[in-house]
Amino acid sequence: MHGTIAVIATMDTKGLEAEFLREKLQQGGYQALLLDVSTYRNPVGTPDVSADEIAEAGGSSREELLAGKDREKMMAVMGAGAAEVLKRQYRHGKLKGVLGIGGNQGTAIASIGMRALPIGFPKYLISTVASGNIRPFVGAKDIAMVFSVSDLVGGPNVVTRSVLANAAAAVMGMADAGESLKSPKDQKLIAISALGNTEEAVNHAMTRLKEAGFQVIAFHASGAGGSAMEELVERGIVDGVLDLTPHELTEEVIGQGAYVPVNSGRMEAAVRKGIPLVVATGGMEYVCFGPRNSIPRDMLNRKILMHNPYNANVIITHDELQEVAAVLAERLNKAGGKTALFVPTGGWSKYGSPGGVFYDPEGLEKFLQALRSDLDPKVRLEVPPGNINDEGFVDLCVDAMIEFMKEEK
Repeated sequence: MHGTIAVIATMDTKGLEAEFLREKLQQGGYQALLLDVSTYRNPVGTPDVSADEIAEAGGSSREELLAGKDREKMMAVMGAGAAEVLKRQYRHGKLKGVLGIGGNQGTAIASIGMRALPIGFPKYLISTVASGNIRPFVGAKDIAMVFSVSDLVGGPNVVTRSVLANAAAAVMGMADAGESLKSPKDQKLIAISALGNTEEAVNHAMTRLKEAGFQVIAFHASGAGGSAMEELVERGIVDGVLDLTPHELTEEVIGQGAYVPVNSGRMEAAVRKGIPLVVATGGMEYVCFGPRNSIPRDMLNRKILMHNPYNANVIITHDELQEVAAVLAERLNKAGGKTALFVPTGGWSKYGSPGGVFYDPEGLEKFLQALRSDLDPKVRLEVPPGNINDEGFVDLCVDAMIEFMKEEK
């Protein structure tokens, strides 16, 4: 056997499908570990880890869950239990991949378990709801999701046999030929945050940092990207952060927008780890929504720019800018390593330059007043001219990053 692949399923309703996956995995040379995350009935088939064991690993019991009749708690406990079982298998070096199947309930439970595993570990989820909004399930992890096409009830049929068999082949392929995520041995790794509105700045910064001998990875500041960056910083994969586009912090503070971080605490990982951190205010003057009809009614009187037909940028108020400045200062004040903050006076996005729809000198002053009143002097603050995308401004940020990285040697 090549190793173990876990299968997460509510085996009271998906037991036949789970046993089918066991057969396919065994044919491919893997041992299958079936985790039954059922909450109500007895399983169909033979799980390797029972629902009782899953509930216990999640800090409760099935009897307690059934007595409480609280479906939200059931999902949380069974998800936490599945996560605990998977982490144990992973720590012991036995687990090579995980495969989940489910409807809405099973998808929720399986995804909680999968999100407990590190980025780079094979995760594959077959779901009846995968053609809808999958962010609640995927979060900031590399979970591959596929729509089941037909419902996952009654055992494999002419449609789901193909979907299930392909899923088993996919996760075995990941385990056989995939690569785990590892820090580069011969280069320092710098993370950089990006949006379309700061693309020019990010491209220039990446070019310069690569020329200086660093490996650079960009993370799209779309809620999931920034959260993924935070996790990799926490894991010690990243050596320094050039946070050119901390847009997600604005949405986290205001609590609205399509790019609210999957996990709260944007910017805190680098602060906690004490690694070099250079921050600019890219994209912090607005929040994002979907099409125009998704903008909240109470924001329709603000300046709005349609970045594309499916992405609306809505400027934030001066009071909100001050709230963001206060939280930004609070987080940077806790930094244990070299830290700098650059605030360009000529706008924080391609639309924030003089003449642009988001150009707001008065808002800038309000932001700077709040920032200066709260920011610890140990944090280097620079307020240079120019737009976030101007090469001269970006060069200042990159120079600071390179300086900090050299001091770390």
